[in-house]
Amino acid sequence: MGALSSETGSAQQGRSPYAGKGMLGRVEAGLTDFSAICILLMCAYVCSGVIARNLFGSQIPDEVVIISEMMVAAVVLPLGYCAAERSFVAVEVFNGMIGPRMDAVLHVLAAVIGIMAILPITYAGFESLIKAVENGDYNFGTLNLPEWPGWLAFFLGYLMFMIRLLVLLVTDAAAVARAGGK
Repeated sequence: MGALSSETGSAQQGRSPYAGKGMLGRVEAGLTDFSAICILLMCAYVCSGVIARNLFGSQIPDEVVIISEMMVAAVVLPLGYCAAERSFVAVEVFNGMIGPRMDAVLHVLAAVIGIMAILPITYAGFESLIKAVENGDYNFGTLNLPEWPGWLAFFLGYLMFMIRLLVLLVTDAAAVARAGGK
């Protein structure tokens, strides 16, 4: 789904005009970079675990716990960036049959539905983060790793996603209002 404007530029090349701009864009890019680092660390940790088991007959402590916590960060942290890029599943055949105004209206509808879906998830993540911090909850395992870093990553990822969806809602609604008479 492209942008409403007829200007050439990044929106027409599949890139959102909102991505990477300002502080929000820098935070999203940083979280995406951290997500990529988590993926690399997961690969290294899994490979070292496999090597340790097969060559030395030993285990790396809390391998499952650490991998699952990094998996949360790897999947959830880039959600805001993906929203800014409009990296959503889209039906291009349908989008090609509608005009730019209706396309912008669908952007607004998508943002509203996304916010309604993400709001309870974000709130639940916040509640779980607060509970993990207040109770001092730890993951079961040899190292007794605290739960709060995983909940923090979960909450931050969904919070950034929520903020980005709100920004998209406002900008897309303004684009629809501007194109109202066109």
